Amino acid sequence: MSNSASSSTTVTAFSIVRTALSIGAFYLTEILVGLTDLAVVGALGTTPLAAVGLAKTILLSVMVVGFAVLSIGTVLMAERSDPETCGRVVVASILVAVPLVVMAICIAWGANPILAASGYDADLVADFDAYATVFAWALVPAFLFAALKNVLNAVGRTVAVAWFSVGIVLGNLALSIVLVHGLWAWEGLGVAGAAWATVAVNGAAALGLLIHVQRSGFVRFGAIRAQEVCRSAGEIIRLGWAAGAQQALESVLFVVVLYLLGLHSVLWLAAGTVVFAVMELNYAASGAVGEVLAARLAAARAAGGDLRRLLNIGVGVSGLAAASLALMVGVFTESAVALFSGAETSPDGRALMSQVLRWTAPIFLFDAWQIVFMHALRGLRRTVLPMVLSTTCYWAVGLGGGLVLAELAGLGAPGIWTGFCGGLTSAAILLGAMAFNCSELIRRAE
Repeated sequence: MSNSASSSTTVTAFSIVRTALSIGAFYLTEILVGLTDLAVVGALGTTPLAAVGLAKTILLSVMVVGFAVLSIGTVLMAERSDPETCGRVVVASILVAVPLVVMAICIAWGANPILAASGYDADLVADFDAYATVFAWALVPAFLFAALKNVLNAVGRTVAVAWFSVGIVLGNLALSIVLVHGLWAWEGLGVAGAAWATVAVNGAAALGLLIHVQRSGFVRFGAIRAQEVCRSAGEIIRLGWAAGAQQALESVLFVVVLYLLGLHSVLWLAAGTVVFAVMELNYAASGAVGEVLAARLAAARAAGGDLRRLLNIGVGVSGLAAASLALMVGVFTESAVALFSGAETSPDGRALMSQVLRWTAPIFLFDAWQIVFMHALRGLRRTVLPMVLSTTCYWAVGLGGGLVLAELAGLGAPGIWTGFCGGLTSAAILLGAMAFNCSELIRRAE
């Protein structure tokens, strides 16, 4: 018997929004946990803050790539969402995640001598080591939570994800304060306390969600065969490696763009950082809609449903969310900039931040759509060509075009930024065309 929400009910914009809100809360949790860790550790000084920030940036990159790979599990479970299939895919997802966890642990332990040899301050290296070697273990419960979240997305019952996400943020904040700064006579663990708090809270959340999913009858582990688990793991790897590669290449692009902006102007580097921080909200909203859309497309594809209608709904919902964020940014630009600046920020810096934020706000639409179309194509079991298309747009059109405008046309930093925006826009257009074309080809083949 299928648990799928789309197997017995018509998918609407409201049902997608309702399901996506909880998944959006999960994405926001990752952002807020990072901010709370930095805020708590920042009270210890600049060096601990820098060490934790560097460690989180590196290890969270591994986590985000893992989430992209494991998102294929949603597709497999949405196509056939009986408890046995869901249980098998969850186990397969954990199996696939093991190498990623091992890689994160190796990075955490191996970065210490590299940082020391690179001339980093000894105190920063020590704080990095104390935090990273513990935080790497947080990926274990994080990947389990993501796999279970995929189950609830496949069956359209994601409310529990929102509640657990709220608990993660509040629990991490409270426990970090105690473990970092101590309580009464106890002096605390310093930067390592923030990492232990994340491990403990993520572990408790993953265990709680596992109990909820099992008691709800969405998964069944008793009759799972090793051969079937390996087959599902192979399918996740076959479809998911390209999704992970695409996510990694996009993340690196953002770093390279900031690096190039910094070569031209510190003010432009600061402005780009502010815009990227705001774009994380756009990523949370569009990523949530994209995950839900991928599940509904997979279920509809298996049942012979109307794929084009679902794509139109996804475009409309994500576009409305992105347009709303862009409008808010355009109206309250100075307030947004004030969150990332202080008394020491120069008037020229504030003015440039406001100008770049306003200029980039309309691009939020295309950024949202390229994310949604990428997820949609995963739901249609298309991952390799979308990765090639998006990478071409990011690096050839975006970065290459930006360098041409910056160096050959003499535009400098504005040229880099224009190329970056052009890369996102072209990716949205090409991925959108591919998604709608694939849906039409599937319809004709039925």
